[in-house]
Amino acid sequence: MFSENFLPQATERLILRRFIDLDLERFLAYRQDPQVSRFQGWSMLSDAEAKLFINEMQTAVIGIPGEWFQIAIAHKQSNLLLGDIGMQIYAENPTIVEIGFTLSPDGQGKGYAKEAAQALIDSLFELEAINKIVGLTDMRNEPSINLLRRLGMNLVRSQEVEFKGELCIEQTFELGRKD
Repeated sequence: MFSENFLPQATERLILRRFIDLDLERFLAYRQDPQVSRFQGWSMLSDAEAKLFINEMQTAVIGIPGEWFQIAIAHKQSNLLLGDIGMQIYAENPTIVEIGFTLSPDGQGKGYAKEAAQALIDSLFELEAINKIVGLTDMRNEPSINLLRRLGMNLVRSQEVEFKGELCIEQTFELGRKD
């Protein structure tokens, strides 16, 4: 389903690409930041785990149902890592892709997340097999909710879940191909 030229993709200011070894320091900096990780489904990584993760993403097959694939978001001019955007095709329904995004503190508030997510959504919908994009977020994560809405996604469900040891309201946003 995913061709070899799915990545890299360029937008006006960004490059969506596979991780490179030089991303390690910046990746660790934001992935170990408690404010950045607060609403994320991933746990903070050690140096060795981050290096292994980057190595895995450099060669991982894109789009294996049920497995997350992380795409590096880099500044177009400097190629410096700003964050990453994850995607997972649902194993139980391979027409649906869930996305998630993380930006370093210095990359937040500049529209990079929207630019990257919009580029990914557009290219996912170019694939005939994909009919719906899903985003999940904690209702306390207002920047994420605002971004999902700016991407044209609609709130379809709110439910109480346990997340990182505490109860919260998880919100599910969806965008259909026809939307």
